[in-house]
Amino acid sequence: MKKNVLGKSVLSVSLTAVLAGTMLSGCGGSSAKSEAAENKLSIMCWMNENDFKPVLDGFRELYPDIEIDFQNVPNEGNQYQQKLNLLANSEELPDVYWINSPIDNFAKNGYMQDISELEVVKALPDTYQDAYSFDGKVYAYAPDSWVGGMFYNKDLYAKYGFEAPNNWGEFLEQAEAFMADGIKPISMAGTQLNDLIVWLHNTEDIAKDNTLDEKINVGELTYSDVYGDVMDKWYEECVQSGIITQDMVGITDEQRIDEFASEKAAATLTGAWAISGIMEKNPNMNMGIIPYVGTEGNAYTMGAVNIGIAISTNAKHQENAEKFLAYMGSETGMGAYQKMQDSFLGADIDYEVNPIMEPMKQYAENGQFYFPSYHWTYTDSMEPIIQKGLQEIVMGTKTVDELTGELDEKIAILIESNK
Repeated sequence: MKKNVLGKSVLSVSLTAVLAGTMLSGCGGSSAKSEAAENKLSIMCWMNENDFKPVLDGFRELYPDIEIDFQNVPNEGNQYQQKLNLLANSEELPDVYWINSPIDNFAKNGYMQDISELEVVKALPDTYQDAYSFDGKVYAYAPDSWVGGMFYNKDLYAKYGFEAPNNWGEFLEQAEAFMADGIKPISMAGTQLNDLIVWLHNTEDIAKDNTLDEKINVGELTYSDVYGDVMDKWYEECVQSGIITQDMVGITDEQRIDEFASEKAAATLTGAWAISGIMEKNPNMNMGIIPYVGTEGNAYTMGAVNIGIAISTNAKHQENAEKFLAYMGSETGMGAYQKMQDSFLGADIDYEVNPIMEPMKQYAENGQFYFPSYHWTYTDSMEPIIQKGLQEIVMGTKTVDELTGELDEKIAILIESNK
């Protein structure tokens, strides 16, 4: 991970500049009163307000007169993206909203403000700016990255005489032993059946060529070319073997966390955001984490530059939106945000991660992480097809070839229609 060479001074200066601007604007007589009447800020995020409270409290302390309209839309089942698309199409986006990459369609359609020249944006490393860039301009502020992997029950593994798997083959061998005793080797939700495919894609393909998904975007390669082999391997070694079962199709994210926390499953694939929930359900859980490991033992785990924070092109409270981004880029705001998510920062400030996540720091810093759909131009269209298709494969009503063919047909139409 490339550290920010500008360091803490930029973060402090940017917030100070905004504060100074605020004090000056307070001397504007009647215009100041008019602004006060509309001294609001609307925010839409898939994190709930209680989880986001440390960040909001810090902002309110700086700007107690700004009235915040915080809108929470859950991310599960693509609810957030659907709401975001609806608001964008009706030109009713909130002032500030969270968005995943890629942002090409939103930027191209004029839903996002160019924030390239904001000081907090310029202070970020290139990797973080590039993740939310389009046509040479930055459209969302993402100060952190997330890295996940396989969380496993250390005590349960020790009971079987196992260490965490060093390669894909060991994972499969250990899975057989757990299944023989009625323990799920890994707990998965119906919307996350793709995770083991990501495991294989990262370690077998992306570790050798990290441009494969970008080549799909432009029609240079197809989904069949890139994913055909790993999806066949996933089907043969995970679905047919019983690691992935039909009951998983109907399991929610919360239920799969329950299975892991209650020791009905030996492992699950997730990130730091799940730790508190697992420990609440099982305070005695002795939990560890490893990166995704390939057939040859190489590590290339899941992860990405984190969620971007965008300002609507039609923001009703433009100045307040910029104040919010400046706060998010300050040591106080960024520190609260990082602590809340247990993420890894792209800025030179002191921070800690949950001790359970310490083994993953090296992969975050070395850039050994990847999440495919973050690199798809048409992820909003492709992800629902993949989720539904994988569920159908597990239920026995669709084949891998049929799904990859469907994906190839859809991406070809999208590429042609956007020429």
